Amino acid sequence: MKEESTESLQLQAYEAIRQGIVYARYAPGDKLQVKDLCADFDMGRTPVRESLVRLRQEGLVDTIPQSGTYVSKISLTSVESARYVREALESQISVECCALLDEERKRTIEALLQEGRDALTSQDRRAFFDADNKLHESFYQIAGKERIWEWLQQISIDLMRYRWLRMETEELDWQSIISQHEEICDALFRRRTDEVHFLVVNHLHLLFSESAAVIERFPDYFTKE
Repeated sequence: MKEESTESLQLQAYEAIRQGIVYARYAPGDKLQVKDLCADFDMGRTPVRESLVRLRQEGLVDTIPQSGTYVSKISLTSVESARYVREALESQISVECCALLDEERKRTIEALLQEGRDALTSQDRRAFFDADNKLHESFYQIAGKERIWEWLQQISIDLMRYRWLRMETEELDWQSIISQHEEICDALFRRRTDEVHFLVVNHLHLLFSESAAVIERFPDYFTKE
């Protein structure tokens, strides 16, 4: 039981810090002090230290000798590479969904679309971001490709971080994203495979179209490496 409890605390610390990095609570370049993290999560030093080791292995933090541990900057090369891979995979997976949709799955998609609309109305960034993620994840679930979605989450962490900062730029048109989602889902419901493929490629390609505005807003958060 003691070992399980330790592992549980390590996982809690890891997930909390990782979420904090994704949503820029801990911004690129911020120094992470173990004592401060322990206070944040009300836990001991060991699980926090172990979580930082794991995050360092994943490239989310950097440890500088004689200085400390810092949140890594966002690699623009990694962002574009992850977007490219996701575009190639998701466009095909969405086409596969056309043959697998039933009324229950349609209702699920419609509910997720409504979550996005509600978040737009309330101007809730986190809810909008999460609804966006859940909608795209639902395509992988319908196609029976959940494992691919999990893999993408592992290799796309810089893309996720970029997307959250994109949410925080004034230039981002939330309504345009909702409209793109609605067009994709309408084509899905009508089983128009060529249109679905085109719309998904276009939608994901536009992920990087506001990069100049994001970089201008957060100039110290990125690296081209």
